[in-house]
Amino acid sequence: EAEGPFLVTHWGVSGPAVLKLSAFAARTLAELNYQADFECDFLPHYPDEVVLETLVQQDHPRQVATTPVFEEIPKRLWKRLVAEASIAKDKRWGKLSEPGFQRLVDTLKRTTLQVTGKGVFKDEFVTAGGLPLKEVDVYTMESKRVPGLYIAGELLNVDGITGGFNFQNAWATGFIAGEGLAG
Repeated sequence: EAEGPFLVTHWGVSGPAVLKLSAFAARTLAELNYQADFECDFLPHYPDEVVLETLVQQDHPRQVATTPVFEEIPKRLWKRLVAEASIAKDKRWGKLSEPGFQRLVDTLKRTTLQVTGKGVFKDEFVTAGGLPLKEVDVYTMESKRVPGLYIAGELLNVDGITGGFNFQNAWATGFIAGEGLAG
């Protein structure tokens, strides 16, 4: 589970929440050949009941349902979600049935998205894998197998969530390796 900014792009989804989730699930996704489903809550700070109540209480019953209700959701995405809920683009709020409202709540709160692949290597932010930490003296970053070989950064099996953790690992292990090498 991951929460945070979420971007819908012309090629898929991205943003800190997606990067964090993909980091946590990297090995599982690789085992599944990057074919998986995940559930997206476009209004995580609102319980279902509040979303339903807000939708039902639209002040403009003559206004079409494709008019966004929640400012957190951009207009183009709102229109797509309304369509995903099987609501006609010309359907007016005042004519929407109870099942129609419930379908929209379900879509806003529990949309299933499919992972159908991954980006190309040059677009990736973090690579997983590397030398296991148990094979390195963490006080000097010297290899336990090859004396005189110092390992740092992404050569180690360390990957952090987005937000500078990988940079911090590279800087810290690089500093430790430099100190270790200098003796």
